Amino acid sequence: MCRYFESNSKLNKFYLPEFTISKKINDIIENEENSFNGIMKILELLAEIDNLEHPNDVHWFDYKLHVLSVLRQNGFSENE
Repeated sequence: MCRYFESNSKLNKFYLPEFTISKKINDIIENEENSFNGIMKILELLAEIDNLEHPNDVHWFDYKLHVLSVLRQNGFSENE
């Protein structure tokens, strides 16, 4: 999915925030050893992009669903 945002950001700078944030999130998912710290960083990035102008279309929504699923698999609960 990050590639989708990357290719679109080359054509339209409006997609740059989605590419930048998705790349950072993917790097955390792949490299973070402490899942709590990684989860907190990812949640901060998701909150950060909510304050930025970006397409926020179905592709970003799908990406967020996948990220939240990964977080749940690593101990995150929205109820805590």
